[in-house]
Amino acid sequence: MLVFIGLGYSLRHLTLEAVEELKTADVIYVDTYTSLYEDPIEELRSINPKAEYIYAKRKDLEGPAIRRVVNEALRRKIIIAVPGDPFIATTHDAILSEAIKYKVPYKIINGISVFTMVYGRVGLQSYRFGKPVTLVYPTHFKPYSTIEVIYDNLSRRLHTLVLLDLRVDESKAMSIPEAVDIILELDEKKLLRNNLAIGLARLGWRDEKICADTLEKLKNHSYPPPPHSLVITGGLDPVEEEFIEHWRTTC
Repeated sequence: MLVFIGLGYSLRHLTLEAVEELKTADVIYVDTYTSLYEDPIEELRSINPKAEYIYAKRKDLEGPAIRRVVNEALRRKIIIAVPGDPFIATTHDAILSEAIKYKVPYKIINGISVFTMVYGRVGLQSYRFGKPVTLVYPTHFKPYSTIEVIYDNLSRRLHTLVLLDLRVDESKAMSIPEAVDIILELDEKKLLRNNLAIGLARLGWRDEKICADTLEKLKNHSYPPPPHSLVITGGLDPVEEEFIEHWRTTC
């Protein structure tokens, strides 16, 4: 059997269902490359000391490794434990697709992710968000597609969740100040400098920080280390405006 478990961003985010599945696993692949985790990930061992733990790099769960993991799940209980939620991004879709193809029994246990927390913690209404987007470092090209998504959402008075480049295997994580500089450089229409935005630092962690200001001024505030993300606000209703004023005071 193959079980995909969302770990959230801390051991305290684990659901009872996730804990029960972890207790009966033979092998637990812990994804260490798609996101950061607040607690020492090795502490998962306390839930099931008898299981085999593989702290997986990209090569362990992608490409040729997929077939091996799926074949192993035909005879043993294999868990793929992922920070956040296992299928918010497409990272592990190929494993699930292979399991379905070869009729391997599988189960999905969802976890807390930035996508669920941004609605539940910040006070902006979920139906007022447009398409989310990821901002990557402009190393080989400038990510103009990111700014076009933000422009399109703004034209419809919708908020944009901007995920910031996170390359765990390279020990590289984009910060809010870095992201602001990149976005302002890409903002050829000059629409965003004075637009209200929200900086989200370590959302869901014990030292999370939420700060609202104009986009340009967000970079002047201090934040705990990444993971970071941004919300570029569109039209605000009166209740959302109250939350924005509150988050201004927390900077």
